[in-house]
Amino acid sequence: MVRFVAAMWLSIAVAFAQAPRSTGTIQGNITDPSGAAIPAARIVAQNADTGARRSTQADASGQFTLPGLNVGMWALTIEAEGFAPARTEASQLSVGQILIRNIQLQPAGLVERLDVTETPDAVESAASTASVALGFERIEEAPARSRNYLNFVLSAPAVAPAAGSSSQRTMTGVRAPVPDTGFVFGGMRARNNSMQIDGMDNRDETTGANRVAIGLEMVQEFRVSSVTVGAELGGAAGGLLNMVTRSGVNLWHGDVTFFGQNEALNARRAEVDESLEPRFRRYQPGASGLGPLRRDRTFIAGAVEHERELADEFSNVPADLGLEAARGLYETSTRGTELSLKLDHQIGTRDSTSVRYAFSRGRVLHEVQGPENFAARSAQGSSLTTDHSLVGNWLRVVSPTLVNDVRAQFGERSMTLTPNGRGPMFEVPGVVTYGQYYRMDASRTERHYQLVEAFHFVIGSHRLAAGGDVHVVTLDGVFRDRFAGIYVFPTLKDFRNQRPDIFIQAFGDPRVRMTTAPASVWLQDRWQVSKGVLIEAGLRYDHQSMPEGLPESSHNLSPRLGLAWRPSANRPFVVRAGAGLFYDRYPLGWLKDALQKDGVRGYETYGVGGDVARPVQATWQASRHLPSTYSRKFSAGVEYGLDKVTTLTLEAAHIRGFHLPRTRNTAGGLPPVYLLEQTARSSYAGATIAVNRRLAKEVAWLASYTCGRTHDDGSDFDEQPMDPMNIRADWALSRQDQRHRVSASAVFEMPSGELSWLERITMAPILTAGSGRPINALLTTDAYRTGAYPVSARPAGLGRNPFRTKPAITLDVRVMKTIPMQEGRALLQFGVESFNVLNHTNPERVSQYFAADRERIRTYGEALENLPARQVQFLVQYEF
Repeated sequence: MVRFVAAMWLSIAVAFAQAPRSTGTIQGNITDPSGAAIPAARIVAQNADTGARRSTQADASGQFTLPGLNVGMWALTIEAEGFAPARTEASQLSVGQILIRNIQLQPAGLVERLDVTETPDAVESAASTASVALGFERIEEAPARSRNYLNFVLSAPAVAPAAGSSSQRTMTGVRAPVPDTGFVFGGMRARNNSMQIDGMDNRDETTGANRVAIGLEMVQEFRVSSVTVGAELGGAAGGLLNMVTRSGVNLWHGDVTFFGQNEALNARRAEVDESLEPRFRRYQPGASGLGPLRRDRTFIAGAVEHERELADEFSNVPADLGLEAARGLYETSTRGTELSLKLDHQIGTRDSTSVRYAFSRGRVLHEVQGPENFAARSAQGSSLTTDHSLVGNWLRVVSPTLVNDVRAQFGERSMTLTPNGRGPMFEVPGVVTYGQYYRMDASRTERHYQLVEAFHFVIGSHRLAAGGDVHVVTLDGVFRDRFAGIYVFPTLKDFRNQRPDIFIQAFGDPRVRMTTAPASVWLQDRWQVSKGVLIEAGLRYDHQSMPEGLPESSHNLSPRLGLAWRPSANRPFVVRAGAGLFYDRYPLGWLKDALQKDGVRGYETYGVGGDVARPVQATWQASRHLPSTYSRKFSAGVEYGLDKVTTLTLEAAHIRGFHLPRTRNTAGGLPPVYLLEQTARSSYAGATIAVNRRLAKEVAWLASYTCGRTHDDGSDFDEQPMDPMNIRADWALSRQDQRHRVSASAVFEMPSGELSWLERITMAPILTAGSGRPINALLTTDAYRTGAYPVSARPAGLGRNPFRTKPAITLDVRVMKTIPMQEGRALLQFGVESFNVLNHTNPERVSQYFAADRERIRTYGEALENLPARQVQFLVQYEF
């Protein structure tokens, strides 16, 4: 593996690449009044907040490109012999954006200087696929229950919440044993998304979730995209979330905030017995500051935020089960801290550096959600999660046409899961689970070492790129999954008679250690064929070195192709199309069983029926051939500028997933031989229409409607097929299918009028609504003796995921009043925000157990856990 990584790094060192992961580009044309090109014009870009400057020169056709610019406000100054100089007003450059500025100069003598006040078109005419950037007031002034920027992802077009995923209701705490990102792009699993912060990977390699938490005060902007054809982006088959943290500016700025809520103003949760009054109190203070250590040279930005939540959780044990002591409310709590610090330094006009350290720690006591069943307190657990992330960046402008960007990262995640109860787990599907949940006793440390070398080279109308990324991940953990034992009783009667139908227990060494090294190189060309036509073509190579005992990944080549066509220079209208292959990495939490229970280091026993007391031995193996998961994406659409700040976008997409991880009993019966293989598939077809108004005159809004359909034959890596010898029979609507989804968000300031108290009142609503999701219809035991657990058997005549849950509707609103304390320098803000204002009951997880002993189970489709009922939160903020 070391030789392979060294070879990959040598190939990177001699390559040319770009790093649009955390920067943007300004490009355009310089012409005279007749439309003729002005060659050799000098263009200087200056950041309005930091004073940073970059310069270049127009080529013979009048074209210019300024790549690798930091996100922010940039103004241009253009000078050419025989023409009056021109200066543009500062315009916002977003992460990953190519901002087009076409400037017409006037002959010298007609004007002394030309001030270009016209704002650029809102249409992104140099983008071959649609995406949306969220930041600034859109998230600073909007309601956010946990002050987590990930809360805003679901307000973006073409995104859906992951089915059955325990949402991250706190800033730092983890509430699920195997968490994922919580959102789905194009029907791909929520573990397949790319999570990037400041151009570096931030994905949990064990589960696919997000790693270090970044508070809202440190978020500059993030871009959300379902299909992005740039070859420099890879390592994930799902969507892209690309976030950039804030940097210091020449003017000191900061704030002190406090958010709090109390159960007295909240609505009662639907799943809690009406005679009980659960407690819920939340406090979240924070502070931030950013400014210059040396004007125009050295800057600092930092933020710290703490959260504390005290609550009561409900143990929904049936009253007639004889476990009254386990029924009712029990205390839970959450504590979390997020700290971020970033230093930026400008070395002359050619070099700039930055270092960012982020730390987050979250502890959730007694509320980590356990089984997909009604659960007693003992089946839940606690989690402690600690993250560190250190990222360094050096950007050098070698020449006006060549930019070098080097980035390095060290990251560490430590997580411990502790069960509320100890001993075997007892389960009556559709009724209750109590005892130690089989995934709740674990601890792990995951370390990340990543290096990216990147250049960008401009030749005429071609913006060439090639580069690479080496990422080494080590996992050292103790996973006691199923080691305490599992007893499954098909009915309540069987439980009372102490007659289990399934018994499972693992033995051996629970320790798992593995090292893996995903690495990639890419080649990219963005060719501006004409002023109105852009062709984007690229090729990416991915390979992942695996630990001993697991096969190497495939040598994966992924071609990418994109087109952006603007038919008329006078009309803000763009036609887009993009296609490509996107390869993913392996979730280590899935692979660990093949190393841990291979029959030598450990094994499982599996007993059924009258042989529960004489279980057979089960082993876990990894397939000899593990082709990498990949998706094949195609998108096409149009974008039209309704005015200078508002766009209408229509995009259709077809996305297919191949070689998705699954577990299957290759023996077909007992004793089972569980094989980890890459044979699951998915397919998505859908379309999105979105209207987006960027902030102007104190108003910004975004509204979208998505209609799509998703099929698969396995919605997660632990979902086993009902018939392990005929996996095609499980092809059906996916658990991730959401046929219709609407999202709308806005930020606006109330207009001033006769009532002066209405002045400086900001309102920010967020509405999301989606149709019901498919749910499986399961029997309560392994009726066909396939060895599957979790149980996958269904009643005869019912296909997979045959029914649907109820629709989900959520409306969140913030109302905030701003009082100037020192005009233009200090503000006092206070207000209230309410989440789920309509108090709609939104099931997050529902019971999938349909029948037992040929009788329908009355709890089928009932909520195991609902999203929170209406909550009211107060806020106070002093901003300077």
